[in-house]
Amino acid sequence: MAEQSMNDRDARGGWRPAENIKLPPIYAWPLRPLAIIKWFVGFPGYLWPFNALVLLIAVFTWTFLTPGLGQMKALEFWWIGLLLIRNLFLTATFFGGLHVYLYKYKKQGDKLQFSNRPFAKNKNFHFGDQVRDNMFRTLCYAVPIVTVYEAATYWLFANGLLGFLPFADNSSSFWIWLVVLLLIMPVVHSTHFYFTHRLLHSRPLYKRVHRIHHFNIEVGPFSGLAMHPVELAIYFSTVCVQWILALHPLNALYQLQFAVFNAAMSHTGYDKILMTDDVGVESNSYFHYLHHKFFECNYGGTIAPMDQLFGTFHNGSMEAQERMQQRMRDRLG
Repeated sequence: MAEQSMNDRDARGGWRPAENIKLPPIYAWPLRPLAIIKWFVGFPGYLWPFNALVLLIAVFTWTFLTPGLGQMKALEFWWIGLLLIRNLFLTATFFGGLHVYLYKYKKQGDKLQFSNRPFAKNKNFHFGDQVRDNMFRTLCYAVPIVTVYEAATYWLFANGLLGFLPFADNSSSFWIWLVVLLLIMPVVHSTHFYFTHRLLHSRPLYKRVHRIHHFNIEVGPFSGLAMHPVELAIYFSTVCVQWILALHPLNALYQLQFAVFNAAMSHTGYDKILMTDDVGVESNSYFHYLHHKFFECNYGGTIAPMDQLFGTFHNGSMEAQERMQQRMRDRLG
């Protein structure tokens, strides 16, 4: 990528990628098998690096940082508290690491940063400071709520109330289904996020709940989970899909941890986290950044084509901007 395209900004300090947002090749017609394979296994691609990293964290968490299911048949303070402390550590490390790297020490400068305007300091935020507010909401609201979902999941599995699909007792089917759910989990998350996000933009919920998240015009990693507690409860209900489908708690844990860590990645405020001058980890942040900028588009994610199906897809082009504005004019009559 040319240096010029990384740094060209408008008069307000805004930057946009040179190319418009594109959906994955699995949604293109006619199908292009080689493009799909490259997208699926390439670097960066569907599997690598982010989805694989979160899966690795989930496997490590389940294996070494989670009590055995037999110990979680009864709801007891010690193991729920252990989950809470572990989740605080993982969240603070991941979110804080991104924030320190990108914003405190600015190791990437403003290369591929959508806006170089500062974070807000006003009365919309706790402590009158966006970053402190976002940290507070993430660590004091989001982490306890996701821990409640996680604890409930383990308790339900431990008491035989989940994992009851007809083929649960077949060893081959069990492992095949576990892997299938791991592979499609980001699609499940994106689909759930689209419909719950549209719900949050209904007038009553937006006014009382979701507008708190939209106070974050310029976003950073901690903005991802800077939400009202009601919105956090809705957001993390993505794990309820796994309550229906999963045969093993690992699938549910992966779903929850993806919801946590993906929130940070999609709010970095950068198009990529650069590893070298030319290679970086895709954040898919521009897609969601446009939602924070314009409000009425990009409710889901690119991995599930819900926005395109329901006419709310914005790829960053002037044509998409005009379609969005026309949709708003039509709605107002």
